[in-house]
Amino acid sequence: MTLNKQDSFYKNLLALAIPIALQNMLVSSAHLVDTAMIVSLGNVATSAVGVANRWSFLINLVLFGFMSGSSVMISQYWGAKEKENIQRTYGIALACAMLLSFVYMLAVLAAPTQLLRVFTDEAEVIEEGVKYIRILCLGSVLNAYNAVTSSARRATEDVRVPLVVSVSSTLVNMVLNYILIYGHFGFPRLGVRGAAYATLISIALQSAAFLLIGAKQKHFTFASPKRLLDIEKHFAAKYFKLAAPVIFNETLWAVCTNVYIMIFARRGSENYAAYTVFNSVEQLGFSFFVGVCNACAIMVGKRVGAGESRAGYDTAKRCLRITPIMAIFVGALLIAVRNPILSLLNIETEGARAMASRLLLFYGCWLAMRMIPYTSVVGIFRAGGDSKTGFYIDVLVMIFWSIPVVMLLEYILHAPFLWLVCGMYIAEDTVKSFFSILHFRSRRWIKPLTMSGQNAMDMELMEEN
Repeated sequence: MTLNKQDSFYKNLLALAIPIALQNMLVSSAHLVDTAMIVSLGNVATSAVGVANRWSFLINLVLFGFMSGSSVMISQYWGAKEKENIQRTYGIALACAMLLSFVYMLAVLAAPTQLLRVFTDEAEVIEEGVKYIRILCLGSVLNAYNAVTSSARRATEDVRVPLVVSVSSTLVNMVLNYILIYGHFGFPRLGVRGAAYATLISIALQSAAFLLIGAKQKHFTFASPKRLLDIEKHFAAKYFKLAAPVIFNETLWAVCTNVYIMIFARRGSENYAAYTVFNSVEQLGFSFFVGVCNACAIMVGKRVGAGESRAGYDTAKRCLRITPIMAIFVGALLIAVRNPILSLLNIETEGARAMASRLLLFYGCWLAMRMIPYTSVVGIFRAGGDSKTGFYIDVLVMIFWSIPVVMLLEYILHAPFLWLVCGMYIAEDTVKSFFSILHFRSRRWIKPLTMSGQNAMDMELMEEN
């Protein structure tokens, strides 16, 4: 690759990755601020919010399945300049995501205690968690709208609007957390309920912002329901053929991840409070790679959709090479700042603080290995049109390998909590990385969805033969 092409690659990557990374860092920062304020309420409150958020985590990952499927199609249609299909894809993803979120909201309102009991049997934790999840679930449908709209805009290389909207809503969330959790400026002290109300209000304001901006721009995301749902049967079948494996992948991955949490949460509120704090801090480092991964997906999908599969492969190869290198530096930074960050949090016990610090130390050292399968599956294979391989790499490895390893450490070896968490990461990521690299080199993940992409792929195969 020439110097000019190298410069172009890095310029495009950073132009897309930095705003997306900033958006995710802001969201992660808001979660950290939430955690910081809730931590001061004690280990029970911290564990309660952590347990309640596992169901939000599950529904968000299912939503990510719809978003990921639509992003792949939108980015390829964007490369092929098929604007009508972009809007159709957005419409079907939005309808499915909002319907699913509505069902989730009804389930939470009907049986919050039973849902939380899946993860913990501590009565105090369940009682506090119910207060939080009952309020937060009311924003589920709006949250689905925000997620799908933000994803669709990014897939068409519009990273500015999602960033601006996210910055605004995050700042509102932080201010409201301060006011409602502790009862400042004449408001009542609401504790965990205050955190839930703050998040709910910020979600509603984010939806309003997307609607107003979309109306002003006459954007494809702002259209009548009739127009958005003007979808032919063969197009819907095409969407679900691509999206269904991703949705299935993300749903089962979330279920498998929650199996880990069911084990971790039963190690006591101190250990799980430490894990909740660790999870909030490590998301700051991880959010940078969400930006890189999304940028990679947009660039690869656009190339493949435009019929430039060789250029798509070269772009993916560069992303896969640079990601672990960046992860080494981000991991080192995370290790360096972990204790200063933890010192800012009013963690109830020294044991919880020390455990969170040790978990962050390991995660910083391991980050480069963890980013290889993440970038491959989410940022490359799906963008190339291969939505099935992620299931085999992601879910089957967890079901048949890493979960049994964690259960062995917990129930047979009775390993310390630190070894339990570290064992999960090591067992999962080493095997996933091996299969990810193997599949990447095969190039079988390049599967154009557009006519121009398919025709170009056929021409390349004829030239090779």
